[in-house]
Formats: sequence, structure tokens, C-alpha cells
Amino acid sequence: MDLHINPFAVGLGIGLLTTLFAWLDGIFKRRALVKEVRTLKDHLHTQMEINAAGNDTTKRELDEAKRVAENLRVTNSALKQKPGRAEVHTLTLYDKALHLMQARAPGFAPAWENALKEAETEVQKTETGLLPLIRNVFRPSLNKSNPAPSSAGHNEDFLETDSPSRPEPDSNQPVR
Repeated sequence: MDLHINPFAVGLGIGLLTTLFAWLDGIFKRRALVKEVRTLKDHLHTQMEINAAGNDTTKRELDEAKRVAENLRVTNSALKQKPGRAEVHTLTLYDKALHLMQARAPGFAPAWENALKEAETEVQKTETGLLPLIRNVFRPSLNKSNPAPSSAGHNEDFLETDSPSRPEPDSNQPVR
């Protein structure tokens, strides 16, 4: 038995065997790459979901922070409009001084009542019509009208005539 092998058949067999080996290797590598691509896609999808949830959370926190900031701005504005402790103390002090002055000075009460009535009518005028707009635009102190010369003169005369005749209170004597 003489093995007579054709060199063409041997070359063809080696080539087909090499091609079969390369083809099978390619199939296994392709399966591994498809599996890796699927894993990477799943990982990317999961990462995008996490980022989207984080972005939503951050957006909600930002909206909440904006809402809180707006509420604080409104509250701050409202608190600026309210009288502070010092203003309330000063108002209480002036009220006490007014009551003491009414008790001590006999002519003070009628002059005070007239001034109070004038102030009330002026405030009522500023609460209706165009004056509230002016009052809101400008400071209330700029909207005050000058007191009438007769009432100012009367107050000055009252202070001048009453003050010198009244003795200065002694610091050792109690205030009535």
C-alpha cells in the first residue's frame, strides 16, 4: 500500500482544517463579544437610570431650595415691615410720657386732642384716592404736611410759658 497522496489534496486539507479552526475560533470570540456588549449595554442602562434618578432628585432639591428661598424672601420682607423690639419699646415709652404729660400739664390735653384729630383726618385722606400710591412710593415722613402756624405757635407758647414757671424736679424726690 503505497500511500500516494496528492500534494494538492494535502494542501487543500490543511487549508480547510486551518479555515475550520479559524471559523470556530471566530464563532466563540463573537459569542464572547456579544455577551460583553450585552453586559456593557445593561451596565450603561443601569448607570443612566441611576444618573436620571440622581438628576431628578437634584432637580427636586433645587426646586425645593428655590421655594424655600422665595418663602424666606417673603418672610424677610414681611418681617422688615413689622415694628422691631426697639420701635415697640420707643412707642411704649412715648405713650407713657404722653400720659404723664396729660396728667401734669393742664393745657396739654386739649392741644394733644386737636393734633390727634388732625392726624387722624390726614391718615384717612391718605388711605383713599391717589395719596396711598404716593405714600407707598415715597416715605411716609415726606408726605407729612407742615403743621398749621397757629397750632405750632400755640404749642411753642405753651412750652415757653409753662416750662419756666415749673420748677425742675429734684433727683431725690419721687416722680408723681
